[in-house]
Amino acid sequence: MFPSKNTYDECAVEYAQMMTRQEKTGVEPNSIMARFLQVVGDVSGLTVLDAGCGEGYLSRILAQRGAHVTGIDVAPRLIELARTKEAVGQINYQQADLSQPLPAYLEHFDLAASFFVLNDVYDYRGFLRTLGSVLKQTGRLVLFMNNPYSLMVRGHTTDYFADSGQVFPYRGLAEAGVKVHFYHRTLEEYLTASFAAGFQLEQLVDVPTPEGSFQRRRETLIPEGYHFPFFTILSFRKA
Repeated sequence: MFPSKNTYDECAVEYAQMMTRQEKTGVEPNSIMARFLQVVGDVSGLTVLDAGCGEGYLSRILAQRGAHVTGIDVAPRLIELARTKEAVGQINYQQADLSQPLPAYLEHFDLAASFFVLNDVYDYRGFLRTLGSVLKQTGRLVLFMNNPYSLMVRGHTTDYFADSGQVFPYRGLAEAGVKVHFYHRTLEEYLTASFAAGFQLEQLVDVPTPEGSFQRRRETLIPEGYHFPFFTILSFRKA
């Protein structure tokens, strides 16, 4: 049995410190966050859910861009830290498991954005169903995730199709003291679950890894000078 609970709450302080260092650099033009925000688009005046908000990094960016943001995360310690970083009360932070129904927010949001979360969720089908239920009709969902195919070129597994849901450590995060894991599923499984939750795919974006980033420093099966999209953005519209 693969573990059904991730451990971000156990290393919340270390994770928040890591994100603070990242936030201080701002959203650089060639960063993966900049590419994600480009797909998210103009959020001014929209009611937006940051799904799996952690300590609020994305929530704060969206609020600065004029969105009315609700950040929800399963980890109570991360929600506490998020509230300490947002002094004016502009963002509504809530602790909840988004894999479970959320009737208080039924058809409430114009947009749900989720940055580096879906790979970490054990019940990803329930997570996507909940996001479908809290979006207004024709609302959008934008997901940033690890490219499922990258598991092969990173040398984590030799069989892309074997044991869906198997667990792997985040090596880069572990170096920062954040010892958490992610679940492997195929891209087909993620898309099938999204369609079952009532979404239509509008855009799939392969995100190239910036030169000099941590992926380039690791041993992979990619020869020097070759490029591979380690990340993927999926943009959906609620049917």
